[in-house]
Amino acid sequence: MRRIGILNRVRSYHRKARNILEDWARKSSLKMVRLAVKLQHAVAREDLTGLIEALRKLPKNHRTRLIIMGYPRLGKWIDWQAMKHGAPLAIVDPRGISSECPQCDSKLDENGYRRLRCPRCGFEADRDVIGKLNIR
Repeated sequence: MRRIGILNRVRSYHRKARNILEDWARKSSLKMVRLAVKLQHAVAREDLTGLIEALRKLPKNHRTRLIIMGYPRLGKWIDWQAMKHGAPLAIVDPRGISSECPQCDSKLDENGYRRLRCPRCGFEADRDVIGKLNIR
């Protein structure tokens, strides 16, 4: 009897965590799309459909953190909000986005943790910033 109570409690916490993630994705996507509509911009996001398969190659602790973030859920809500509010939506192929220089299109070299540097023009930035610039 005690095991059933513990199992029910764990399920309750799991539902609560899932609801928190769903609420976060819904609210975040709405804010992004409303801002894009206000500024008359398009909404662009990476197509991360193969993310889960690619995660199997990563170390377990890193893989778990990325799965918990709920990228597919956020992508679904961004698409839905963009369609609902009439914002143009661009879905970009993620291959090579953070490894090409946004200024001269050459291949970037690693320059520390998450930092990349262009050997040709000297541009240097965090890989997330580079990805954002290339998506833009």
